[in-house]
Amino acid sequence: MRTVSAGLKAAMSTTPHTLGWLGKFVFADGTTIRVSATGGSVAFDSQTWPADKSFNGSTLKSSGDASVPDGEVTAPAAISSAYDSEDVYAGTFEGMEITLYVVNFNAPSDGAMQLGPYTVSEINYDDRGKIATFEIRGILQRAKEITVEELSVACRSDLGDTRPGFCMLPLYPTNVARSTAYAVGDYVRVSDAGNYHNRMFQCTTAGTTDASAPAYNYTVAATTTDGTAVFTAEEAWVRSGVVATRTDDSDFTVTLTESRAVDGWFTNGVIKWTSGQNAGLYNQVRAWTQSTSRLRLWGAARWPVAVTDTFEIVPGCDKTFSMCKTRFANSINFRAENLLPGLSFLIGAGQ
Repeated sequence: MRTVSAGLKAAMSTTPHTLGWLGKFVFADGTTIRVSATGGSVAFDSQTWPADKSFNGSTLKSSGDASVPDGEVTAPAAISSAYDSEDVYAGTFEGMEITLYVVNFNAPSDGAMQLGPYTVSEINYDDRGKIATFEIRGILQRAKEITVEELSVACRSDLGDTRPGFCMLPLYPTNVARSTAYAVGDYVRVSDAGNYHNRMFQCTTAGTTDASAPAYNYTVAATTTDGTAVFTAEEAWVRSGVVATRTDDSDFTVTLTESRAVDGWFTNGVIKWTSGQNAGLYNQVRAWTQSTSRLRLWGAARWPVAVTDTFEIVPGCDKTFSMCKTRFANSINFRAENLLPGLSFLIGAGQ
């Protein structure tokens, strides 16, 4: 049940009203954009919510019969102008949550009526008008969905999915934290002046890290004692690289070290740009040629790629049991039914 302050309730009953929308857009990585559709900037919740004429949340519909609130929210210019349809395809908005607030813009201190957070279900982007609209669903949406998972010979898990029962491959372990307890099997990364040395560390003796960071040994199989915890260095799946030569924004050669790589090693993998104009953006790899260190992307990078641009890249997975077992040694988490009898077996029954 929503609670509304007496001051806000009075503003709701006043004509003409002095109500307006505030919108908070939170990306999956925590990036937060706050905007106001009240006609001016608003100080609310210890934050400044800049005015944005593009933002509109008034199409949201909610009823009192326990049905799922839904509707569309027109994105603010801070989103529509900064992103385009390619970002939609790249999954930039996946996992975004939108929270709306109704406030009295003449007295924001009266509090607000909160709607959400709502999960973005669909995104529509008009490249011509630079207008993005988000279709949102309330928290009861998942309860109303009928979920069916089909049997398949190809793995239904994405590489690196850390949900229990899924891939669990440690592609991007979190940075080791100070004065923090770790259990055996936990993975971390250790940054040395921003360089991870293509290594990750597995906790092999449970314990709590020290308040001050020790010097980690990046030699594979070497151990480092950090407080009462012990970590063992392993080859990381993610590799650091640098653009060496450029043909165009989807075709270039790189400099990186990966002793396990062969032709196709990074095919269907993902590249994350860490410097240059594309820093923070992702692209999917179309093909990798080992002998020439040539990398080709599915579609061009959003912004021009330059020599010396840096990136992180993870190998690709064709979702077969064979690759899961031989490349990643992760067959225990293979999420498919590759040993089920096929159609020829079923139609041949009784013969």
